[in-house]
Amino acid sequence: MELLARLQEDMKSALKSGQKDRLGVIRMLISDVKNIDLAPKPTTAEEAVASYAKKLKKALDEYQRLGKDQEVQKLRFEISVAEQYLPKKASAQETEKLIGEFLAKGEFTEKQFGQAMGAFMKAHGSAVDPGLANQLLRKGLAGK
Repeated sequence: MELLARLQEDMKSALKSGQKDRLGVIRMLISDVKNIDLAPKPTTAEEAVASYAKKLKKALDEYQRLGKDQEVQKLRFEISVAEQYLPKKASAQETEKLIGEFLAKGEFTEKQFGQAMGAFMKAHGSAVDPGLANQLLRKGLAGK
């Protein structure tokens, strides 16, 4: 099912069941997905949802730093709703296995980290967390 159609179906069910908090998040996601045509560079619906989740995570970090517990709880809920519509990322163990397989080819040295990271992300893009991949790839190249 297309992401926008799935969001609209979930919006209807949230409306019927009276889940106001969930409904608000879904409406924001629908708005962002519908506005991808207005973006300066071509994006997909999944990228729009990922961007919204990233904004929420930045806000969460800021509220945690300020010690605003009520807002932190609300943002955690919103992030959990937004992440339901994102493709599943590989776990830390799966990412480590992918990095190991990538490094086994022996194409890159520690000084070529940027090129290695680019090649790895091109091959595995949305399936892995870039931050985790960065750490594991650095560690793997340093251990060569």
